[in-house]
Amino acid sequence: MRALALNLVILLGLVSPAGAAVPERGTDADDVAGTAAAIRVLDRSRDGARVVSWTVSTPSLEMSSSMPLQVHVILPTGYGKQPERRYPVLYALPGTSNEASVWLTNIHTVELTRELGLIVVIPDGTYDADGGGFYTDWVDRTTSRGVANWETFHTQELVSWIDDRYRTIRARSGRAVVGISQGGFGSMSYAARHPGIYGAAASFSGAVDIYHGLQCRIGAATLVAGIMTGLNQVQPFAPFGDPVTNAANWRAHDPGSLVENLAHTRIDLYTSTGFPGESDLSDPAVPGTVAMEAVLHQSNLCFKDAADAAGVAYGWHSYSVGTHAWKYGDRSLKDYLPRLMRFFDGGR
Repeated sequence: MRALALNLVILLGLVSPAGAAVPERGTDADDVAGTAAAIRVLDRSRDGARVVSWTVSTPSLEMSSSMPLQVHVILPTGYGKQPERRYPVLYALPGTSNEASVWLTNIHTVELTRELGLIVVIPDGTYDADGGGFYTDWVDRTTSRGVANWETFHTQELVSWIDDRYRTIRARSGRAVVGISQGGFGSMSYAARHPGIYGAAASFSGAVDIYHGLQCRIGAATLVAGIMTGLNQVQPFAPFGDPVTNAANWRAHDPGSLVENLAHTRIDLYTSTGFPGESDLSDPAVPGTVAMEAVLHQSNLCFKDAADAAGVAYGWHSYSVGTHAWKYGDRSLKDYLPRLMRFFDGGR
């Protein structure tokens, strides 16, 4: 099973290339869960003029008390010089076995947003780059991780916490979410489940259908089970429950099944066939990156079928060449950012 899980991680997670602040105490009582007050700041540091990194914990993610989470904030150039200006926010979600910092290192988000009036918020979606929480409040609270309410942390606590600390546009018209790989599932699921929070959503090589298409439903259940048992050492279906007896919960988190909720959201899907480019052939991980991109391309096709049937508009950015490797995440972000800024400027 361990070997299976590691193979699944190669498939679902992107393959990676090789001044402390005084703690800010928050309330960890149950009655503040789901609010900004649930977040406790343990540390804060800066990396250059634009990146602020926060170390936090929350009772919504019980294990964060011993394995704190990172939240990186990329500020617009000149943020401190325009104290009256408010900015739109892009939340960027990492994939399986990825720390939040991959959006700073493996994908060149800081460089690509240098000229944009945009705040980017990058929270952890894993504990120390493990298998990840699949961007949901876990059904099973009896695992070694206890309470694992990732969705509550990201969509309720963190959004309010960011709005309290930064000069944001506090409306769906000024808020977007993007994710890569497992994070692409998260971005689309969050947008479909919380259409009042996010006005735009994008997925880069994401698992954007986990239930609507039968083929994608079976594939998603297999991947979730392998990652949970192999990397997280918990029950195979701890996040969503058993795919048969808890089918309603899988459906309730599936972007394809909830596609009608996205009718008034700007949607962009970036996907590739998995066919490698010439420069990919020297990458020893290419068999895994090729296979995973092909699998996730099918997931995107399942979502496409659902959106087409429902008459929901979306941006379809499908490439004939591209694997599940980091440089294609950069390619997607370069193309997406101008589209996103047009949305924030009042266009669709």
